Amino acid sequence: MINPFVNLSNKISGALDNRRDMRICGEKLGVFVPSPFGEDVGATGCQSAPYRGLDKILKDLVLTDMDSFIDIGCGKGRVISYMVSRGFPCRISGIEINPEVAEVARRWTSRYPGVEIIEGDAFGLDYNDYTVLFMYRPMETFTFKMFIELLESTLTHDIRLYYYVDGQSGYYLNDRPGWTLLTRQEMFFVRGFYIHKEPQRYSVWTYSPDKRR
Repeated sequence: MINPFVNLSNKISGALDNRRDMRICGEKLGVFVPSPFGEDVGATGCQSAPYRGLDKILKDLVLTDMDSFIDIGCGKGRVISYMVSRGFPCRISGIEINPEVAEVARRWTSRYPGVEIIEGDAFGLDYNDYTVLFMYRPMETFTFKMFIELLESTLTHDIRLYYYVDGQSGYYLNDRPGWTLLTRQEMFFVRGFYIHKEPQRYSVWTYSPDKRR
């Protein structure tokens, strides 16, 4: 059973996230939407990452106008909202397979230049167009493994991967040629609030094709 205090703290954190959504996006992004593609391609539902979690995992992120950031399985665009609020100078993209959810992200991001929402399958992109990848567990484990193998077979330059909620499949990158773990930490109580109902883990990686050879 979830601790009542943790549950209340989580609800307050969610309400504060909604307020931040309204300020940046003009609408709330936090309501969960199940994926209609779960059985077919192993996509998880649309669940927005908490801003306090993003503050922690991305606190040291530095991007220039030469970089390009993509949120894989961006949902309604909470991570995109965070990136917009930070004022990064690079191109910011999100890809989402669920048309209903992608339309929400496309609607509110239309006011921000340099932001692109792609509706489609993440396996259809060329990730050589990006330097920084973010994932808030958009895929089940078997699909994540195939996605990593896709990256390894196609990337020609180094990338950085931020993987939030990696507890089920992050192990797949352990000791894998070309992948270097920069940090792996638990996320639960952040800046005065329980942002999840139970502890969640994130990891940050770099991948270098040259190190895989």
